[in-house]
Amino acid sequence: MAIPQEIIEEIRNRTDIVEVAHAFHLELKKAGGNDFKACCPFHQERTPSFHINTAKQLYHCFGCHVGGDAIRLVQSLANTDFAGALRWLGNFYHISVPEEEESRDPHWQEKRQHGEWGRRLLEEMAGFFQSLLTSPEGKAAREYLQKERGLDPETIQKYRLGFAPEGRDRACAWALSRGFSRELLLETGIAIQSQRNPQLLLDRWRNRIIFPICDDLSRVAGFSGRLFVQKPDDHTGKYVNSPDSPFFHKNQLLYGFHLAKTAFRQAGRAVICEGQLDVIACHRAGVGEALASQGTAFTVEHARMLAKTKVPQVHLAFDGDSAGLHAMERTLPLLLAQGMGVQVILLPPGEDPDSLFRRGGPQALRQVMAASQPAIPYYFQKLIQQTPPETPEAKSDIVTQMLGLLAAIPDQVTRYEYGHRLAGDLGLPPQIVDDQLKKRIQQEAERQERLQAMESFRAANPGAVSPANLREEPQPAESLAPLFHEHQGLTALAQTMLDLCVNFQPVAEAWMNLELGKAMSGESPVVRALNSLLAGTAEGDWEGAREALFHGELGATPEVSSILTCSAFEGESPNAEGELSPLIQQVMQDCQQRLELLNLTLRQQEISRSLQSATDPENRRSILRESQEVAKAIARKKRRA
Repeated sequence: MAIPQEIIEEIRNRTDIVEVAHAFHLELKKAGGNDFKACCPFHQERTPSFHINTAKQLYHCFGCHVGGDAIRLVQSLANTDFAGALRWLGNFYHISVPEEEESRDPHWQEKRQHGEWGRRLLEEMAGFFQSLLTSPEGKAAREYLQKERGLDPETIQKYRLGFAPEGRDRACAWALSRGFSRELLLETGIAIQSQRNPQLLLDRWRNRIIFPICDDLSRVAGFSGRLFVQKPDDHTGKYVNSPDSPFFHKNQLLYGFHLAKTAFRQAGRAVICEGQLDVIACHRAGVGEALASQGTAFTVEHARMLAKTKVPQVHLAFDGDSAGLHAMERTLPLLLAQGMGVQVILLPPGEDPDSLFRRGGPQALRQVMAASQPAIPYYFQKLIQQTPPETPEAKSDIVTQMLGLLAAIPDQVTRYEYGHRLAGDLGLPPQIVDDQLKKRIQQEAERQERLQAMESFRAANPGAVSPANLREEPQPAESLAPLFHEHQGLTALAQTMLDLCVNFQPVAEAWMNLELGKAMSGESPVVRALNSLLAGTAEGDWEGAREALFHGELGATPEVSSILTCSAFEGESPNAEGELSPLIQQVMQDCQQRLELLNLTLRQQEISRSLQSATDPENRRSILRESQEVAKAIARKKRRA
């Protein structure tokens, strides 16, 4: 039995989308009327494009094009499903959602049980690896950790370090004996298929020290296996990590984050190291705010994870060699873009946190980790050491690399202050650096817009090769003035018609029997939403069709949610007699003219194709006559416009 509809409706009626946004720490600003805006929590941006319409209780991001109602917002921010979002909102508004009334849909239950079995497998596998480390066959790995890496038994136990044994399928056989399926072993990445015999499962990790990787809820999400004895015939890397799966997303996992995040508030910072043993050494020395990216470069998702904790400062404990400088170059813009201050911890040459701890103990490591300097001046000094600014070309190279960092800073004052310092240090006029910085920011903004446009196009046009396909749809006469939405042609027409029908019932009723023709027979979300709304109106249930659109899957698509959230006709309303405003009446007439013109244009294209394949003279003459009639009709439509 599903969650009762009356409880769902009570939650919807009680929910205030602004309160929900505040609960997830979105910094909303008044945007006039019924709107609020904020920087989008789902993608990186400097200018707020995330809008909330309180009158309609909807959100939409004009940058990444996500949108929907408050329930969908909770689903996305809390990373849960529909039922989970209802339970979150029920808890938030003190509305009882009884456990026995949870959805019993077999697919939903199957998915939930599958996830539970997967997490159980990962948890038990961590215990399996731990037990082997303390067994006789784990002696060599245990001695390596204790003698060469200086880890005591308490630390090994705290971080749940383990050992993957020799043998091709020891872990797989153990898991299968515990009742876990082959499919789950493959999905979690514990097993791989033999290339020679796909039916044979092999262990992913063999003769390696195992580091369990936990998510922010301290659940085992995957593993990292480290070689401790290099064999001549072993050509694999030093570390082998779990592959991406429903349980393990390396771009969203930071080693030690579940332990470190509780220390951020007291320390006032997060410390990013390069490896797992570095994190463990820092924690042992009392630097509990340390963490590391998981087998991959630091990503924008990692930066957002830290930003959500409200930690004000991030300190980078990277090696001082060229590889460390390159890692800093990739990481700095991501952190700066989230508005966090970034400092650099100066490690002695050839040292890392783990080696410092082993050589000098906790105090030596704490002393080094306490000293830092601002990252941008440090990076500049490293650049001029590598490329002395003795020639115009060298100065240009340095400015180009520095602008990549400065352009990421969201605060304009900070950004341009660093720009002026850069100009002074290189002996350049500040205006030159200012101009180049503005150009770089504009280029990046345009690049992001292109990427977002491409993503939207691909989502709306699966299988299309390039946005040039947009030009293949029939276009109305150039003399027609642009409509109120961003595209011309069929896209703009469908957007405008949907906007009118959603917000004005008389328009939907006037158009419910409108002959939409082939122009509106496409599969785009906007066209589907328009057809659905008109069909509901024809059945006498405009309100129901409208509500279904607001809360359904179709209404959450980027193309539709942008229209539902921000109408181009905000403020327009029928008069006391129920008559539509002159503007709405004019737009209705314009839409109908465009629809007729598009249908005629499509017909003309069909005729052209028929003419190319026609061989019979009489048939060709008949087609030509129809083509002339359609051409005259198009000309009349253009003149009326």
